[in-house]
Amino acid sequence: MNQSLSSLVRDLHIEMGLADTGSALGERPRYELFHAANSICSQKVRAVLAWHGLAYRERTMRIAEGETYLPSHVRLRMIGCHQISDTLASRHSGSTSTSASGCDAAVVPTLVDWAHDDVIVDSRRICQYLDNQADSPMQLRPLSLTAEIDAELAIVDNLPNYQLLVGRRPDGRATPTMHMGGGGSGFSLAKVERCHGYLKQFADDPVLVEAYTAKLDKEQHAAETLFSPESMQQAYAKVGAACAVLEEKLASRTSAWLLSDKYTMADLFWAVELLRIDNLGAGDFWKHGKLPNLEEYFRMTTAQPAIRAAVIDWPGAQY
Repeated sequence: MNQSLSSLVRDLHIEMGLADTGSALGERPRYELFHAANSICSQKVRAVLAWHGLAYRERTMRIAEGETYLPSHVRLRMIGCHQISDTLASRHSGSTSTSASGCDAAVVPTLVDWAHDDVIVDSRRICQYLDNQADSPMQLRPLSLTAEIDAELAIVDNLPNYQLLVGRRPDGRATPTMHMGGGGSGFSLAKVERCHGYLKQFADDPVLVEAYTAKLDKEQHAAETLFSPESMQQAYAKVGAACAVLEEKLASRTSAWLLSDKYTMADLFWAVELLRIDNLGAGDFWKHGKLPNLEEYFRMTTAQPAIRAAVIDWPGAQY
């Protein structure tokens, strides 16, 4: 990939129809974030940025219009993906976890650090990257708790948010997002068709062929495996089990927050996750006294200003 980072980002601005490209480093903040309002992974990153008060230029990508598949964005993410692994995600676990599925070149968030001419992908890696730049007293992932925090982040990362987003609830109740792309398999198959179109258009470009082929395979796998009644039952059971385990941890804790008397990245990730679960109509896992410690924790952690700024008060962030 021989395009300079500046020219690649400028091309992406043009593809997105942005008038303000801010080509000179002095004209822009250190960070530029390509994200989507209702992307749960983007919400985590925005919350960390808000927590630390970091200046950044936000570039909102319209998922429904397929902007995360734009060729320049895919090229940009391929830089970050190859820093993680040479393997792109070609199977779908139902979660957003890069460690579980591999890197996806057609999703958000994507962070550009202009101070280091670097591209960072995967929400967990971005959040940790940003937190490492912060002063120690404000860090969400202090050295003394990294193992415990990372264990919680892994739990959150591996929850089946994709299935909860567009799959049919086991009890038959409608979700606010059932209409998206026809729901379930139809949602994934629409992405498959988008990839077919780009593969035809860029058949001679090996970087884009690699990226779109992996994405096509991933979404085809999702359509075939994730949305059956049995798979959806398993997905909701996994979320319920995670909530029950979290309830036990909260009941036995001796600190103000989950792991410490200070708010950590574990609390932030759980806040964003619980908001999404509740927003999709599944907050009855803990509400009405079913899991009283979790019900109180939900109120506490989602009341944090960074969470309000990045999710609750962010236009279009909830369904």
